[in-house]
Amino acid sequence: MKKFALFMMLLLGAALFNHSAALAAPTEAELSQSVQNYFDPLFAGLKSAAEQQPTGDNFRKIMKPFLADIEGFFGSTLLDSDFVIRKVYRRRNFLAVGYDLKKVKELDYFWELMRNSPSPQLSEPGHGSLIQPRLIAMRYPIIKEGQLTGVVSLMIRTTTFLKATGLDQVAAYRIVCRGQEAEAEGELGSDYRQITLKLPANEWLIQYR
Repeated sequence: MKKFALFMMLLLGAALFNHSAALAAPTEAELSQSVQNYFDPLFAGLKSAAEQQPTGDNFRKIMKPFLADIEGFFGSTLLDSDFVIRKVYRRRNFLAVGYDLKKVKELDYFWELMRNSPSPQLSEPGHGSLIQPRLIAMRYPIIKEGQLTGVVSLMIRTTTFLKATGLDQVAAYRIVCRGQEAEAEGELGSDYRQITLKLPANEWLIQYR
């Protein structure tokens, strides 16, 4: 009898937890607006930096006012027109200088797009590793006399994005970018909400409950 009572208490506790999580889930309109509100100022800052035509000599000076107050900031780089890293914002990342991002297969789509039609880009959340956290990357082209001369990029921690949009409070979520699952947590089941967002050079499908 005691085991049955304990089982029922655990079952009730799980139900209450799931109910509270469901109550915390934002509406589709709220989530769409939260995502837009999160990325808009970041891209505005990248645009401002790109318009100043940063070089290896002044990159850090140009980026510093923009990056100073960004929560979850991980790193920023200056790329040349061939997608090679020429400068890093944080000196501790100096080993990345000279790395050719065309070697990263997951960036093939973005490299081709930037080369043929330069425009702002938002990558899908990266899975991370033992030495690197989960990150979301943003890129903005540097244009001079109608030609692509470089790219400024920004990387922020995925956990910060989740917190800012309320996705860290839901029972489960899944982010799909260009048909591929990029980020997921929990079990969605069959009863969930979803939104599709047209973002810079990307489309995100976010399912959650």
